[in-house]
Amino acid sequence: MQGIQELKKAEVVVYDDLIYDGLLSEAPANAEKIYVGKRYNKHSKKQDEINQILIAKASEGKRVVRLKGGDAFVFGRGGEEYIAVTDAGFTCKVIPGISSAIAVPEHVGIPVTHRGVARSFTVVTGHTMDGTYENFEALAHLDGTLVFLMGLHSCAHISDELIKYGKSPDTPAAIISNGFSPEEKRYDTTLKDLAATAEQAKSPAVIVIGDTAGLHFSDDNLYTTEKNATNQPSAESQQAHSVKIESFQSIDENEFLEIHAVEKPLSGVRIAVTGTENFSKKTVETLSRYGADAKAVKTIEIVPKETIDYREINKYNWLVFTSSNGVRIWFEGFKKDGCDLRTLAGIKIAVIGKGTADTLKSYGLMPDFIPTEFTAETLGRELGQKIRASGTPENERVLILRAAKGSKALTKEFDKAGIVYKDTAIYSTEPVAAECNSFADSDYIVFGSAGGVDAFFQHVYELPAKVRLVAIGSYTAEKLLKYTGKPVITAKEFTAEGIAKAIISQKN
Repeated sequence: MQGIQELKKAEVVVYDDLIYDGLLSEAPANAEKIYVGKRYNKHSKKQDEINQILIAKASEGKRVVRLKGGDAFVFGRGGEEYIAVTDAGFTCKVIPGISSAIAVPEHVGIPVTHRGVARSFTVVTGHTMDGTYENFEALAHLDGTLVFLMGLHSCAHISDELIKYGKSPDTPAAIISNGFSPEEKRYDTTLKDLAATAEQAKSPAVIVIGDTAGLHFSDDNLYTTEKNATNQPSAESQQAHSVKIESFQSIDENEFLEIHAVEKPLSGVRIAVTGTENFSKKTVETLSRYGADAKAVKTIEIVPKETIDYREINKYNWLVFTSSNGVRIWFEGFKKDGCDLRTLAGIKIAVIGKGTADTLKSYGLMPDFIPTEFTAETLGRELGQKIRASGTPENERVLILRAAKGSKALTKEFDKAGIVYKDTAIYSTEPVAAECNSFADSDYIVFGSAGGVDAFFQHVYELPAKVRLVAIGSYTAEKLLKYTGKPVITAKEFTAEGIAKAIISQKN
């Protein structure tokens, strides 16, 4: 959480490609984002260049966040960057991370230590600047777990050297490729077959060698596992812990595969979610639960209006909210103005859909009305009918609280029904320029509002040729159709869950 808080205040973010893309959306939209990622034989920037970028941006008086994967001080060269920045006269705060040497194996069920199996672990780099290697003679005689980072392309050398100095060829080993991503894959093997197994795996990868590599302390349905029947802990350690190991392997593998198919239907699918920060984050969380590689791309900034007069609230019988943003902005202003919720006693509240209702509930209030279909037109028609059914519609006054340039369908229905209303814009949406490469590898792009579609195309983004478009509702879908002429997947339920279901149904 400390890292997220610093990211939210950043003016410049210098980041690797070993991080989850969604993290960048936590930074302010106007923050400068500089990519300096590294891969085997493919570095976008040399370390000296990275140091100079940090110093240059700090010299401009900017608040700079250096965002790294794992822990900066575990083969992350964070120490070198710290020295460079502090030697240049700048203060530097270090926020600890969790090294991939521990986190990635654990995510696929491999503990780097386990009582009676391994009392220690050693983290080794498989890739050095000068091409030299570690002391394999010493490593071969260690009793604990060996974890190699950046060593996928050195697996043949690693296995040959360890066997040469006495490590059993049948020692369990595992390669975890693309840890924590939808493409995450665990390959179980042995030391003697490590090089052959490595040919199947992709970088980045973490290599685990030792008896703990034969353990499977997690549900197999959460990731893909390539198993080798010979990869088991040594006889001594398995005997000592046979009950525990069996308890993790007692469920039939076919059952795991069935669960995998049901629970992760979007595994490997890349989805960019555009719109406001709140909409994008909530939708990304939902899509990620279904296995998608989803990322939030902020294309709209919410700008509250300063002209809300909360003292006139008692003039109205109904408040109407057409978005979660409207609820948040109005109630935050309501509290800031020193108003009491009891002021709302006797006033009814209508919302456009489930998501808006959920936001209202977070302020301790339940909606009095939700339309059968979550559209502005249906909200206007059905609420108009309800008010007219009261017998004295002329005495019912409605305050609409929404974004500027909201759908005319709502007020059109109120006009038809003869409803007395005031349409108040309590916020506006302003387009934000996102990085063009945010969409380059996307299979789907999700749009959360018609205004979001306008904002997106205001910057004339070129859509990837095979990308599919997804809209939260029919009005948004119509806008997309006007801009692109392409078919649009439209959610039947205008929520993050509805978007996920729409994509899953089209994918299948």
